[in-house]
Amino acid sequence: MELQHARMLDHLGIEAQLLTAATHDVHADAPVFSASGRTVGQTVRHLGDLCEDVLCWLGSAEARRRGDLSGEPELRELTNRFALRMADLLAEFTFRPPEDPCPTWWPEQHTVGFWVRRMLHATTVHRADVQTAAGIEHTPIDPVVATDGIDEVLRVYFGYRLHSLQITATRPCSVGVHVPGRNWLVTADPAGSAVTSSGDVAGTTPDAVVGGDPSAVYLWMWGRLPNRAVETGGDPDAIAQLWGLLQLATR
Repeated sequence: MELQHARMLDHLGIEAQLLTAATHDVHADAPVFSASGRTVGQTVRHLGDLCEDVLCWLGSAEARRRGDLSGEPELRELTNRFALRMADLLAEFTFRPPEDPCPTWWPEQHTVGFWVRRMLHATTVHRADVQTAAGIEHTPIDPVVATDGIDEVLRVYFGYRLHSLQITATRPCSVGVHVPGRNWLVTADPAGSAVTSSGDVAGTTPDAVVGGDPSAVYLWMWGRLPNRAVETGGDPDAIAQLWGLLQLATR
């Protein structure tokens, strides 16, 4: 099932609220135990910065209200700033159709829809970070959101960002990624990396496979869950190389 624009906006608003709520009973210096290496305060500040960056990409008049947080602001200030800038973004996203032309950093899509998707997944992953740091059980991620997030991280980050960073695999490998209803084939070698729907490469047997619950696979790819959270098979070195390249692409 494809994740529609209106549903993305609904989920983005909910994820922002969940993240804000999770900051109420945690210290700004609490570590986020994930690949990000940030604290809670740094995570919320990063998301606020990202909101302002996206407003600039959108050419929004609200981007001119960019706030300067000097020194060491309290977590409440960081959270309030994030909430206000997210509200600005949601207003912009609601006003403009997803197909509206807009600059982006991904060559395959130059529309507002790219930024809606990017902010949904950035907020979802960092919401999980803050909930983890606060000792709160993760709010379940909608399987459709998680599946779309897997597609985004594979195509946008693994398929493109690695190339733009001039990062390549040390040896050839292929990994099949599967969740209910979706399959991808990921390939990498010293010449580059690629992602295709597995149906487009019938008869290909990958070196390894990764799959399971969409939410688990999604968070695993972003370095938020260990290998035991997903189902794996085949060459463990191929899986380790995929995971390592993803962490380089998304950091």
